Amino acid sequence: MATPELLPLFDTIAQCNRCGFCQAGCPVFRVSGEEHSLARGRQSIARSLILGSMELGPEVIDALEDCLLCRGCTAHCFPGIKTDVIVTAMRHAYLKRHGQPAWRKLLFRKILSDSGKLESAGRMALWAKRHGFAAAAQKVTRGAAGRQLKSAIQILPPMDGLPFLRGEHAQVPKPEKVLHRVGYFVSCGLSFQYPEVVAATLRVLARNGCETTVLNNTCCGRPAHSYGDLDAARDIARKNVDRMAEALAFDAIVSECGSCSSFLKEYAELLKDDPDYAGKAEALAKKVRSFSEFLVAADTGAALGALAGTVTYHDPCHLSNRFSKITAQPRKLLKAIPGMTYKEMPEADWCCGAAGSYTFRHHTEAKGVLDRKMGNVAKTGAQVLVTECPACMMHLDYGSRSNGLGVTVRHLSQVLDDAYQAAE
Repeated sequence: MATPELLPLFDTIAQCNRCGFCQAGCPVFRVSGEEHSLARGRQSIARSLILGSMELGPEVIDALEDCLLCRGCTAHCFPGIKTDVIVTAMRHAYLKRHGQPAWRKLLFRKILSDSGKLESAGRMALWAKRHGFAAAAQKVTRGAAGRQLKSAIQILPPMDGLPFLRGEHAQVPKPEKVLHRVGYFVSCGLSFQYPEVVAATLRVLARNGCETTVLNNTCCGRPAHSYGDLDAARDIARKNVDRMAEALAFDAIVSECGSCSSFLKEYAELLKDDPDYAGKAEALAKKVRSFSEFLVAADTGAALGALAGTVTYHDPCHLSNRFSKITAQPRKLLKAIPGMTYKEMPEADWCCGAAGSYTFRHHTEAKGVLDRKMGNVAKTGAQVLVTECPACMMHLDYGSRSNGLGVTVRHLSQVLDDAYQAAE
């Protein structure tokens, strides 16, 4: 039986001429060597599903699930086919036919769409990890779930700090002089895993004359979208559009999570067919700026003190030239810090293998991708590895530990915060 959900993408899929140049840019194919891990293989499957010569059943699940959605293939594709769009559409079609696990449906449609439930669930997860319940559960959990839980325990950071409190409870430093009024979009990954990054970001914004309002947003919706639950992603987007209506009066909506900022910019496309939200989503998307993008454009000239050492930068996929094209800005900020040596790493824009929860579900492939990344980090001789994504921070730190590199992984806002403090 044909898969009608893919018909709108038929012309795009037909552009694949099976040349195989996508091999050069696919991190997963470099590890697995499997044709279904390659964009060419995925396009072939999608074409067969449209024509009805293949069923959308369990036999294609590997091709649907082991894609990083990083667009590494797109960078080497002459027609520029966005394979991630096709894979997401196939995941959506599969979900409509076969459903999704109850836990995932609960997560996407009940928890991530509600900031109150999200914070409660996040606090419960932190409590379980800190008191050893996650490790105990892993010992008695069998099969794929047990393996995924084991990977998560190995990879996740200690998360010793208190989670960042959003909304009216947030502690926000005040600028000496107000130059900009911004809304701060709270990232789930940063608020729970790296609250120290949130604190650094808010201090840096204040140093640059920003009067910052912490928005009462919920998850941006990218996790649901990546898994193919497009209905849940749209529902989350609508709720955020409503929650952030007042943010349209700000100069910008800023997020230091590259995945969040890039997906918020996609709200206009995501809700284009919704007459009640299309215009509002477009207006919101135009206000969104990534952290480094905003700072470079603001150019306040705040004094930076000297920091020692060599630093390199990893491009999160969603800020790379394949998505948001925010690549020059973070490097400009790092190179402006006196005393610090910047060294560019080979393949800086290659995916690190995290891809949200991909590393938990496909740990072997993700570890292979990560080891290649860490090999390139080692070539720079850098002591500090900087990025702008919590999932990347998590995975790169794991890579530094598991490869014995001793490289410190930090968010750009943390490095800038240190430099501003050094100027005092």
